[in-house]
Amino acid sequence: MPSSRLPRSLLPLVLLAAAACGGDDPAAPPSAGSAGSAAAGAAGAAGAAGAEGVAHGPFTPPRYAPGPRPAEVTFPATFLFGSASAAQQVESGLQTDWVEWAKQPGKIATGEHPDGGPDFFAHVDGDIAAMKAAKLGVYRFGVELARVYPTREAFDQDKPDADGLAKYDQLLAKLKAAGVTPMVTLQHFSWPSWLSAVGGGASKEKQGWERPDVEQVFVEWARRAATRWGADVDWWITVNEPNVASTVGYVLGAWPPGAADPERMAAVQRAQIFAHAKAFDAIHQVDTTDADGDGAAAMVSMALHQRVYQPRDPDDAEDVAATDHATYFWNYWYLHALVRGDYDHDFDERLDGPMDKQAAPELAGRLDFIGLNYYGRSIVAEKAVKLRYMGSQPSQMNLPGGLPKSQMGWDIYADGLGEVMSQLLPFKLPVFITENGVAALPTEPTRPRYIAEHLFEVGWAMQRGLDVRGYTYWSTTDNFEWQSGYCPQFGLYTVDFSKPDKPRTAAAGRDTLGDIATTRKITRASIDALPAYPAKPGKSCKAL
Repeated sequence: MPSSRLPRSLLPLVLLAAAACGGDDPAAPPSAGSAGSAAAGAAGAAGAAGAEGVAHGPFTPPRYAPGPRPAEVTFPATFLFGSASAAQQVESGLQTDWVEWAKQPGKIATGEHPDGGPDFFAHVDGDIAAMKAAKLGVYRFGVELARVYPTREAFDQDKPDADGLAKYDQLLAKLKAAGVTPMVTLQHFSWPSWLSAVGGGASKEKQGWERPDVEQVFVEWARRAATRWGADVDWWITVNEPNVASTVGYVLGAWPPGAADPERMAAVQRAQIFAHAKAFDAIHQVDTTDADGDGAAAMVSMALHQRVYQPRDPDDAEDVAATDHATYFWNYWYLHALVRGDYDHDFDERLDGPMDKQAAPELAGRLDFIGLNYYGRSIVAEKAVKLRYMGSQPSQMNLPGGLPKSQMGWDIYADGLGEVMSQLLPFKLPVFITENGVAALPTEPTRPRYIAEHLFEVGWAMQRGLDVRGYTYWSTTDNFEWQSGYCPQFGLYTVDFSKPDKPRTAAAGRDTLGDIATTRKITRASIDALPAYPAKPGKSCKAL
């Protein structure tokens, strides 16, 4: 049997985050009698990692047929426009698995380190002023467990670091004074070094979400964070892009802890589901203050990375079946569990396994809204590399078809945001676009058009009945983009990392977002008047 480790040349085949009709109801539990794709491969869920086939169950995602676009979309006065960041990507001085990972040769394409980044806390006043200059009213950011509890002893004794607490206390106070609504993320890829070790053979041991004590730690962390900051925070994200963390860290081995085993990936995703559900309850138990006066003391969700998955050959039934399974695995597995309580332990699209659960009371109703991260499309071929549970691996880098590209080699595909939003309609939950952005040179016309096109899709989805509460662009400033270092430039403000004071300069797109936030409308004519996307990015960024 071939090794489960993928060669480095195949790393781009699985989503790498920066750094989100008609047909069957996707929120309904899958059943053996529902219509679905033909089975592909004899090995099924019992197949091990490698080239064996993966059986496809009855799941068929709704097909997207949106009709003609309107001439104009508008946004209500309550709609929140903002930007987003993650603690590990903008802060300095953290003791995390990612800090140790970046010290190892070859782990970061550029050889750079997160401590060389924008150093947010040294620039907090200027960055909040920059948000206000961009007419933004919400800021999604991470509160880093490693900053508040730098050691396991400190956590176990509940003796938080005074400076760490003060930094987040002051940030929230300054956001409040500026009239900016906070959205707090509790776990955004990084773990304290005392929960996830790297190097020296650590990748062979249980780390992060695999550890038997992680659920207790995470739930208690959520409880303590909501107790301290609940009077100022109503919007909570427990976990950012759980499927990306599981696949890239535990199958591809390109992120901490550097594992290469689909069984470990599956264990991670299962742990995330149950830890989130208990953290959801803990936050609601202690955060009883309605900070923004909208009638809800706490709105709790995950930030789920969803993409549009398209078959390599739409006329090939096997490619279509492989695409349906990819859509289920990446876009629906978490939602089925946390909205309906339908927990598919073996990822086979059915609820007939010994460990499966249907309408499980400990899982159902554990999302107050759907946090949606969207960056583009992926192509799926049945003959691609297959892994247990995941199936045929999607490709997202340098795809054919002539669509414009970002610095990361990802297709710019605004239509896809409309598609994934339409697929969320049957879940009957509010939606918040928790990430959407593009890597481009700060002077290129890419970002203005990208923002306008994607926000138009948001407005149109609202016209079709989707309750979208807000949009946070990724990201406020350029930052440390994980394995790609500082090459990808996502920021509304570009940062000169070569200078000690890390000066910020407004990038193309900042004023576009600010104008939309001010006028609260977009017309097709205004988009058509924007410069076209460049024929190719002015700078490409290497991905490991």
